[in-house]
Amino acid sequence: MRAPSVLVRRAHEDDLPRLLELLRVCVTHMLSAGIDQWDDLYPSEETLRADVAADTLYIAAMPGHPIAGAFVVDQRQEPEYAGVAWRLEGRDVGVVHRLMVDPRCQRRGLGRHLMAFAELAARRLGCAAIRLDAFTGNAPSLRLYQTLGYEDVGEVRFRKGLFRCFEKGLVPAARAGRA
Repeated sequence: MRAPSVLVRRAHEDDLPRLLELLRVCVTHMLSAGIDQWDDLYPSEETLRADVAADTLYIAAMPGHPIAGAFVVDQRQEPEYAGVAWRLEGRDVGVVHRLMVDPRCQRRGLGRHLMAFAELAARRLGCAAIRLDAFTGNAPSLRLYQTLGYEDVGEVRFRKGLFRCFEKGLVPAARAGRA
């Protein structure tokens, strides 16, 4: 399924109230589905504010939804990643954090669209691979990453429990346009 007209851009400080509302809606939706992944401790307003200040947080707008989704892409790997048996070593790596899609916009291909944009952003940073982690209790996100060609390479433990670690090699930017 293809996402309808979507505009992805870097978030600005004045987007924070709507981002916080998106976060609240996503947390409520996940909890109602039995997914206890995020809460009032993480991600927090301070986390999102720091993402905006670092210029690493992207937002997606769709008709009728000024902020339909959001994600961070940077090169910061969690300390827990050091114990993972990553297969794509010796390369610059982009990392996706805090992918969220407004529940009213789910099942329209927006998550796929955002991940494609995250891969493009990582390539623009000069990265040859991309990594992320996904909560083991969040089956929809695990399926998304697997269907997008991400390889499950192990797990880490964070405050909320076990998270699967995924990585994917990226086609260089010059070749990506020809594919």
